[in-house]
Amino acid sequence: MKSKVIESVLTHIMRSTHTTIRKYNTNAMLLSYLGNDQQNDPLVCDSEFAEELIKQSTGQYPKIYLEEHPIYYAILESEDGVYIIGPINTDYRIKEIRGRTISEYIAAKHCIKEKAHRVPFCDYDRFCEEVLLLFNIIKGTKMKISELNDKNFGQDYFHEVRRELGEIYFRYQENEKLHNPYMREVREMNSIREGNVNNLIKSIDEEFEGEYAVLSKDAVRAKINLAIVGLAISARAAIEGGLSSEEAFSINDSYIVKVDSLVHAGQIDALVRQAKVHYAELVERINRRKKSNALIEQCKELIYKKMHCKIIIAQLAEELHVSPEYLSTLFRKEEGVTISQYIMQKKTILCKNLLIYSEYTNEEIAYYFGFCSQSHFGKIFKKYTGYTPRQYRDKHGLKEFKGD
Repeated sequence: MKSKVIESVLTHIMRSTHTTIRKYNTNAMLLSYLGNDQQNDPLVCDSEFAEELIKQSTGQYPKIYLEEHPIYYAILESEDGVYIIGPINTDYRIKEIRGRTISEYIAAKHCIKEKAHRVPFCDYDRFCEEVLLLFNIIKGTKMKISELNDKNFGQDYFHEVRRELGEIYFRYQENEKLHNPYMREVREMNSIREGNVNNLIKSIDEEFEGEYAVLSKDAVRAKINLAIVGLAISARAAIEGGLSSEEAFSINDSYIVKVDSLVHAGQIDALVRQAKVHYAELVERINRRKKSNALIEQCKELIYKKMHCKIIIAQLAEELHVSPEYLSTLFRKEEGVTISQYIMQKKTILCKNLLIYSEYTNEEIAYYFGFCSQSHFGKIFKKYTGYTPRQYRDKHGLKEFKGD
């Protein structure tokens, strides 16, 4: 019975992550294979690499193996073998490794006959969730992603951080430096939380003694890292002010992707200022409206969670314990659009991001966001943007995000 459950989970993981799953014995003999191209598989073509991954296995937890950022594998030990899942690309923004495209790099490194080997994209946390699902069934125990990361990576950096902390203390004391005042940051976040744009601008423009933390040895990277921290806490202040958490995090992701592409300090500072004002304006808009209906906010959160599936209104209503008719009527009254229109608007925004930042085909994007066909995706996309997906990618593409 357990073997059938494991088999079903393996099939689910393969379909969910679009990657390959192999099972080896401890002598590196391939026992089973779930995937579409065994002949050009990195581990099949490179037996030494397969042996290296097998040696990484531990019965205590899944081993997350980083081959070269952003390429990951997972290794899980069971009673009768070792499962190896991957490779997956956890960052669609990265196109090259060591001067080659990712697909060319993998093919060359592992002696694959084809010149390129496509590596599927999968969000890191989602990948870990799928790996832990298999681990929990094999071992009959539960592990969280935080525990998984801690066991794989936690101790590697602990002593380095402690050493760096000592150096930072010494550097600041020696030069009699101070960090930027905490209360200024509090005033900024309170302004966003209250939706008070005027107070926010005053707080941002305050003069102060001290300086911002240096978060990297590279000056531009330090600015970017500091900006990411500022964007993250600003998003959370906006959530506390009433902005939907999914909307805030989606906006934040967009700003972080953009700031990560910039190369000038002035550009970075301007973008962060713009983002903070944007959050304050969104909260201000919420405050101007009557208090949001709690049921509609729950509905919107649920929609965001199901964005990669075909969303059925009746199922939303069932999970929210109301009738579809009541939910549809209330949603249109509160939001000014139907549930279906809202879903398509939000899916279109996410599709636009993938068309700009990734190399995924229209068909793959349509499948990823639960459209019934590529033609349906094209029709909906043109309705809300005025462009076909191809036209939008050709017009906007990656060229706008290189930070010239």
